[in-house]
Amino acid sequence: MQLSLGVLLSAACAVTGASLWVPTTPQAPRPYALKKGDGLKLDGGSVFPVTGNSSGKAFCILNTNAGSSGGTTVFPHVHKRTYENFYTVKGRVQLWGQNLDSYLKNTSVQQTRILGPGDIGAIPYNTVHTFTLLEPDTLLTGVLVPGGFEEFFFNTNLSPNPVASSTDSETPDMAELAEWDVYPQLDFVPRQDVVNGRAGPGNWYDGANTLPSNMSAPIWVAKNYGPKFLNSENGRYQIINPLVTGQQTNNTFSQGTITLSPFTNGSSGKAPVIMSSVATALTVEEGQLEVTVQGYDPVELINGDLVFVPAKTPFSYAAKADFTKFMYVTGGGQGLDYQLMAKAGAWDSAFYPEEKPSSGRMFRI
Repeated sequence: MQLSLGVLLSAACAVTGASLWVPTTPQAPRPYALKKGDGLKLDGGSVFPVTGNSSGKAFCILNTNAGSSGGTTVFPHVHKRTYENFYTVKGRVQLWGQNLDSYLKNTSVQQTRILGPGDIGAIPYNTVHTFTLLEPDTLLTGVLVPGGFEEFFFNTNLSPNPVASSTDSETPDMAELAEWDVYPQLDFVPRQDVVNGRAGPGNWYDGANTLPSNMSAPIWVAKNYGPKFLNSENGRYQIINPLVTGQQTNNTFSQGTITLSPFTNGSSGKAPVIMSSVATALTVEEGQLEVTVQGYDPVELINGDLVFVPAKTPFSYAAKADFTKFMYVTGGGQGLDYQLMAKAGAWDSAFYPEEKPSSGRMFRI
């Protein structure tokens, strides 16, 4: 079903007094909110705030909070059915990637980037990759599509944390790993010639990072160096920073950040109610975000808090502090970001304008 994102112009979502806050990740799709660090926990300092069960198999989100690994101890591997994104929240992570077919034919150049806060490396299907944590206090957010890949970690002795994973000297069980869509590529040698945070072709912090037209190679986007769009309707500004869109994922998901201004007319401003046919997760990075889901009391989220909204569930959101920023993940290529960008213009700054935006409605469908 194609996404239909509507704005109900009449009122905000109904509230019944039910609480969105839960202590851990639900085992079936429902609206919920989690405090920073809460969720389904895995040994080694990792947490799943969204799983295949909680998202209806749309995606899973994994937060790995750990120290530096001292080496690339996660063996190079490929997924044939799983798209995997690496988004650094704090600290630094080094990620390597190369399309498998071109690697085997020696027709492409291996790429690596050192990801700092706000940087992302996106690893499509059929892409050799490995990574390592570089600082004592690193927080890495992984987005894996489709949801359900978390079962790999709960059913094997491997960990998403390089410190706790198998070392290079251990030989993985190929047959067992193939059952979980993990195919080791033990001949792949990660390059070590990084200069200014990168090795291999493409810009990093020295120029614009563009999104490709397909998913034939890794995607690298440095913080604020990717495409940006400014939506200025409904009496507030929203800067949409798409990191991965439906065009790069065969319309299976999208991921990016939104920087949101408060309403210019204060508390009388009303956020449009959104109805999406795909699942949506929002994680706050800066400021304070109020989210209202139909049937629940509003919740106010701060740094690290997450809210998940299943498909076809009305919700709205509003900034309660200036320059509120959150990461979004949607379960399709035409989710929240797609519809916001359809009513936005290209933008070249990480900041929204100082002048007041239009008070008109955002869009009708």
